Amino acid sequence: MEGDGNEISRLPEELLASIISLTSPPDAGRCAAVSRAFLAAADSDAVWSSFLPRDLPRFAQGVLRRAPPSKKGLFRCLSDQPALLPGNFVSMWLDRATGAKCYMLSARSLHISWGETRQYWEWIKLRSDEIQANKSFGEAAQLRGVWWLLIRGEIHSTMLSPNSKYAAYMVFKLADVFFNLDFPFQEASISVGGNDSTRQVCLQACVEDGDGDDGVPRKHILRAIASWENQQLPRASYHAIPLTDDVMLPRKRADSWMEVELGEFYNGQGCDSEVSVCLKETEGGVYKAGLIVWGIEIRTKR
Repeated sequence: MEGDGNEISRLPEELLASIISLTSPPDAGRCAAVSRAFLAAADSDAVWSSFLPRDLPRFAQGVLRRAPPSKKGLFRCLSDQPALLPGNFVSMWLDRATGAKCYMLSARSLHISWGETRQYWEWIKLRSDEIQANKSFGEAAQLRGVWWLLIRGEIHSTMLSPNSKYAAYMVFKLADVFFNLDFPFQEASISVGGNDSTRQVCLQACVEDGDGDDGVPRKHILRAIASWENQQLPRASYHAIPLTDDVMLPRKRADSWMEVELGEFYNGQGCDSEVSVCLKETEGGVYKAGLIVWGIEIRTKR
């Protein structure tokens, strides 16, 4: 199909663009390799306007100043890295495969119980390499120690793409000193328009893809580290904890952070309600420390 003499390539560019716009961004990229006629149609603003959300949010001043003027350039800019919204506490990017809007709620945008009381939480600056890798927020909330752990993030459903399945993820690290984030398990919940879903998660754990012949993922409880500058802190007991399939465990990310899925939901056409995402452990009566919260990601799930 390389030659421009191909029958399909002889179709008017407007018609080719109309057909390609019914596909997906990856398909448009493949169409561009068919012929020069397909390239012109596949790269046109008519095609990429159909992949861009019609209701893009307002971005922080200067965020898109380097974005190419074409619709394809704008799509690539927004799918390559997050773009900050006004206030610099929330960022948005586009899913490469579908063009759906995805968001990151920074730790500053979350409701963290006792989050402004330094006895329990402190705000730390991220390293320059971490900020550069994530193209986003420069600080995180570090848990010094609490009995009552409650973190909640909210976003309105109209900010999301309709007819899309989403999942929410806590993005975090464990500090040099951490303990009692393994058990009792934390409870994660998502509420959308009166529909609630809950699950158990374990922050002081990790699941890794199996590297053996069986290919079974390996689940690990991370051993607590409970001393700092020669000062002994309450030491967590290390014991066998049953990691059943209904307990969601974190995974390591390419950017050196960890993430754990807090739940999923479907954003239907015309949905107009608050999406509330919550992580808590408030009933175990256990003092816990060492959680570093970067934020909550809400992104499409296929």
